Amino acid sequence: MMLYGVSYYPEHKTKEDLQHDLKLLAASGINTVRMGEFAWCRWEPEEGRYETAWMDEVVEYLGSHGIKTIICTPTACPPAWMIEKHPDILYTDNRGVVRPFGGRRHYCYNNETYREYSRKIARMLGEHYGNNPYIAGFQIDNEPAQEGTGRCHCDVCNQKFRRYLQKKYGTIEAFNRRSGGIFWSQEYTSFDQINIPVNTIEVGAAESIKNYYENPTVRLEFERFASDCQIEYQDIQTKELRAFTKYPVTTNATGLATNSIDYYKSTKNLDHYAFDSYPELRDAEVDSFPYAFARGVKDGAPFWVMEFMSGGGHRFSGSGRRQPNPGALKQAVLQSYAYGADLMLHFQFRTFPFGAEQLNYAIVDMDGVPRRRYYEMQETAKLLKTLEPYQSAGFDNEVAICVNYDVHWALRIKPVNDPDFHYFDFCGRLYHSLEANGVNADVISYDADFSNYKLVILPSAFVLPERYRQKLKDYVAEGGCLLGTFLTGAKNEDNVGYTETLPAGLTDLFGVTVEEVEPVFESNRATVRLDVLGEYVDTPDRDWCDLLGTVASDSPLAKPAKGTAFEEAEMLGNYVESYKAGQGVVSKHAYGRGTAYYLGTGVSEEALNALMDRICAEARITECPFPAMRGVQIVHRTYEGKGLYYILNFAGETVTIPLRKTYIDCLTEKDVRGMLEIPAIGYAVLLEK
Repeated sequence: MMLYGVSYYPEHKTKEDLQHDLKLLAASGINTVRMGEFAWCRWEPEEGRYETAWMDEVVEYLGSHGIKTIICTPTACPPAWMIEKHPDILYTDNRGVVRPFGGRRHYCYNNETYREYSRKIARMLGEHYGNNPYIAGFQIDNEPAQEGTGRCHCDVCNQKFRRYLQKKYGTIEAFNRRSGGIFWSQEYTSFDQINIPVNTIEVGAAESIKNYYENPTVRLEFERFASDCQIEYQDIQTKELRAFTKYPVTTNATGLATNSIDYYKSTKNLDHYAFDSYPELRDAEVDSFPYAFARGVKDGAPFWVMEFMSGGGHRFSGSGRRQPNPGALKQAVLQSYAYGADLMLHFQFRTFPFGAEQLNYAIVDMDGVPRRRYYEMQETAKLLKTLEPYQSAGFDNEVAICVNYDVHWALRIKPVNDPDFHYFDFCGRLYHSLEANGVNADVISYDADFSNYKLVILPSAFVLPERYRQKLKDYVAEGGCLLGTFLTGAKNEDNVGYTETLPAGLTDLFGVTVEEVEPVFESNRATVRLDVLGEYVDTPDRDWCDLLGTVASDSPLAKPAKGTAFEEAEMLGNYVESYKAGQGVVSKHAYGRGTAYYLGTGVSEEALNALMDRICAEARITECPFPAMRGVQIVHRTYEGKGLYYILNFAGETVTIPLRKTYIDCLTEKDVRGMLEIPAIGYAVLLEK
């Protein structure tokens, strides 16, 4: 079943408004609502006294009209009575400022008193709704770490961070050695001397002390620690809910790295990776990279989108959002299901007249009058019902892009070219280059299984623990193709630089050494000439430069894969100007039965597309049966052994696509052959006949 609907807030409504809204919801065609995440003062108006009748009547009414509910634990907003009784639960930011009551997310996730209150409210909700037939699932909290609340600096957290380091490193001598504590006389004699870092990479947080440079090991460990603590807090509620229900349990993330929680770890005990998405829907192509990432968080399992764009107008903060083009909501919702969603909920159903999010975008305006967005939601619900039989279709992508949170954190702690280079943006550029060549890619973690992929891409593996080196070598030796890029293997898991020749421990795999490095600014850009299948493409470099040398066959670094002879790398890209003229920056190296490529700098979109086209051809990636067209996304899935294709036209004009085969149009059940015409903001779903 494709779950589709809205977030709704019955606690805000008068009796008359509630009855009005419920009738609109019942007539809308949706099948899911999400409720309760900010209503702790209604769930528990005073300590130990729980009330559910106000929600029960809504759940029952909606359920009787075919709409199921996702019940949320309200722990993002502890009520006033709790703060009055326990002011110690309040969150302290990196400046030492205690976040007072009056906003949201004003709690310390490590405070044991708050954890106990959270445990109790989760237990109550699980016990009360766990077997209700009108429940679709449970959401824990809301947007963990949102708005700069993921890196608490209170005394509880400081003490816990010290214990975390002691458990990991064992002795203070080991910590001093591994962290390079001798630098700036930062050797400690006790873990009790270590404090949480003053500055932070947290989105929305203010720098506490300018030009204050702290130990990179301590800073990375604090990122890991804080992420783990968020997960630990979440899992307390997960355990309570699971004691009373078999319905899915999850929470809602906010983008790939907005709140610096390692989602690969945080979803291990959850049923779905779920997140919020607010793309621009006015004359814009909706980025599919977050969906590919979402699908890979739990090894290809379907994901949920808990909050999705609903319209334009006012905004929570900032200048506001533009209204979507007519039809764009429907197209964007279809896109999410095409890429692997099982649930999509608009935020929100009806605009708030009050509170911090007053006047915000919604499906229905404050006056409760249904207009085009409401009717488009109705149409979308019908569309999804038509496509429901195909939702079981699988993904058989042959390319994967590997991402890692340690890399993201390390590159924010010590940026290499700020603000021009951001890790996840670069991963997205590589993904979109594949997309431009008609190639669908998965986005996976370093720990995922590589064996089913013909090509694995490893963007800027700045922090690369030794345990991954052999995994990469084994993958290539057994016939895989690997594309590594600049900054690979620079640091170990302690966020300390390797003293080996770069790429550390992988010079034999790539067949190259990094001879010089530098950031690429406007002032030092130089032209690179790429060999792409016998043709040459000139491109300016960008972002960073790893200048490459070739490992000679008689070098001690020349260690071939088992059972093979070492071959020298071939340069596919060389500089043609500046002092770098003639020196290599893009390479190809045979290793065992596979091939390892190294991209030593960023290149233009045109050059990257051409290079990726060559690599995909040499990796024997299956060709897409439709021509690649700018602004047209094609999602390939497999349904009962046949190719299923979602074609989404974001080009802004009608496109005509030649068809090599006869297909069944899944929306009309008619045969389609010859030429397929898709209007602007249109789509097609085709099944091989």
